[in-house]
Amino acid sequence: MPRIQLKELSENEKREFLKKLEEIGRNNLKQDLEQSLLSKLSQSDRLDKELLLRYLLLASILDQQAESVSARNTVIKLYEEFGRDFFMKPHDSINRVHDVLDRVLKVYEPKSRVIRVSKEGVSLMRVGGFLLALLSLSSQYGSLQRYFSSFRGPRELLNKGILGNVLLKGLLYEKAARMYVGWITHPDLHVDIFEGRYGYNEIPMPVNGHVCKVMARTGFLNSVLVEEGRPIVKANEERERIGNLVKRYYPRGDFFMVDYGAFYVGIKYCREENPNCNACPISNLCKRNTKVCAF
Repeated sequence: MPRIQLKELSENEKREFLKKLEEIGRNNLKQDLEQSLLSKLSQSDRLDKELLLRYLLLASILDQQAESVSARNTVIKLYEEFGRDFFMKPHDSINRVHDVLDRVLKVYEPKSRVIRVSKEGVSLMRVGGFLLALLSLSSQYGSLQRYFSSFRGPRELLNKGILGNVLLKGLLYEKAARMYVGWITHPDLHVDIFEGRYGYNEIPMPVNGHVCKVMARTGFLNSVLVEEGRPIVKANEERERIGNLVKRYYPRGDFFMVDYGAFYVGIKYCREENPNCNACPISNLCKRNTKVCAF
């Protein structure tokens, strides 16, 4: 894979840049979740941590190699059609899996051509796998909350509790697993299974293509790996490097909010073509390495 050299921010600019991204993330993430993914939940269900753990797990599973809006809408649709019982009584949901898939297929848009499985197959694997994982973990541990909270912090939860569990690793790519861990452990979001025992800087960054793109285009990175023959950033390969650099320049920062701030900029302003630089909130901290893109 080729590595493209980039115009780079100064060290002081990098620190200011990360602080600004954190601010953007804090101003938008919780509100975005409440207005989209969590918008149809009843007030009592918004306060039910076990229900939220299951609901957000399905959202993370579906939002992989799929159209993100359709993934969110699929989770919402299942909640509206079947209620909390879909998530809290997985055995009953498996017994009516035909009806469940019928609802899913009307909303969900996986990129089946990318992963070479039919839409029906992807939907069955993801929704069926989710229900089987709930059954297994509930049988072993009693609840997801009890299982997840047994780990010592967000990183151990990611590496041992999710990526170290054959069922969950089979359902979640690393990027999605990191996103899920942030959703359920961040002290300012809706679950916080560790009840504030761990700091903001202990939550790993998901780093998807849009985040990597923003880190490269702005010059936070001095170089970036891209696909052979196309200037598309290799987010998976750059994830650890980006996380280490953020930790180096902003060690006490809120890494998950930094990540979401970069994601927000990446989809709202830093478009693949014709980025809206004039309106972008980090325009003054950007070297405009626009030759690289997310897809």
